[in-house]
Amino acid sequence: MIELSALPDVVVVDVDAGQTSGETTISYKKEPEDDLWELVPGGSWSRVNPHVRTGLGDVADKEGSWPVTLTPGQSYELGIFERRHGPLAIDPIRRATLVVFCLVKRPRALGLITDENRGFGGTWYFHQIHTRVPTSVVSFAVSRTAPVIDPDGIPHPVSPEGALSAPFTQGMMDHKADLLPLLPGNRYFFSAVVVDSRGNWEVRQDQFTTLRRVLNVEFPTLHIFNDGDPFDHGEGSFTFRVFTGPDNHPTVIKDFDRGTQDIDDWGETDRPYAMSFAHFGTPLAVADENEMSVSVASWGVEHDGFLEEDEAASNWGTRLPLPVGRNENVAQTTFLMDCPTSNGDFHYGVNVRWSVSYVP
Repeated sequence: MIELSALPDVVVVDVDAGQTSGETTISYKKEPEDDLWELVPGGSWSRVNPHVRTGLGDVADKEGSWPVTLTPGQSYELGIFERRHGPLAIDPIRRATLVVFCLVKRPRALGLITDENRGFGGTWYFHQIHTRVPTSVVSFAVSRTAPVIDPDGIPHPVSPEGALSAPFTQGMMDHKADLLPLLPGNRYFFSAVVVDSRGNWEVRQDQFTTLRRVLNVEFPTLHIFNDGDPFDHGEGSFTFRVFTGPDNHPTVIKDFDRGTQDIDDWGETDRPYAMSFAHFGTPLAVADENEMSVSVASWGVEHDGFLEEDEAASNWGTRLPLPVGRNENVAQTTFLMDCPTSNGDFHYGVNVRWSVSYVP
């Protein structure tokens, strides 16, 4: 298990009460072969020796904790990296990141944020924040659960969803990013906190409902590559399916059955048969990650009668490449789904024509 946490996750200093600094406790869980690297205020990246830092024995290779003290405006960053692929390597591989900021309890300078822009689709949310002085992003998140507002007025995201399209550059006056993927047709809560070099901070919050998904899937053409009977035409029955979730535990959207009929392969040269099976979807919300993925499947049987064993062919799941982000809409496109034999010579394929769009 790989995990980084801080308690508290934001350090708040009451300068009006004479406080000059605050403390948090950093905790980690990692694989023994991974490395810890830290970025301390005013310093550069350096590798942490967990045995020395925690005072623990071999257990420190897997987990541990230590205190960190910060003053207003400072931040502390800890990362878990693959060994020999730390932040100073030419090919860093970061497994987890934690950044903790220190804020003043009651900001002395107000009105840090001067402008903002927003936008969203079915699978993404965009927010841009302009500030009048260089600032850093303390948090920037969306969730289907409203953030918890602490007594100081700082929002803390609960079960945030989506990832930043690009990392923030701290100490800037312009912060913008997309958060994706999000679930279509769901209400989300956005919150952001920015802080300046002296620990002054400001909050922005937003609510929005992502666009609903409209999915269309058609099976217009059946292709018989081998009808399973080398001396005559065969007889075959077929099922075509649209579903969500894993192949071995599908949630069926629609099944289509083509009853037993004569099939021929034109001398194993691919005979096409026109069909009119189609699922034209209505605007729907997506409830969870399993419903985000949509797949198609098909299976068929070539019936040989009581003197021979029936032959089967199938494709138990081909996932539709549904994109996320600003290019989430897909105009009508077609591909051939191959259904190879599982016994005998029977072999067929089916054209799958599909599109996806997002609407209010």
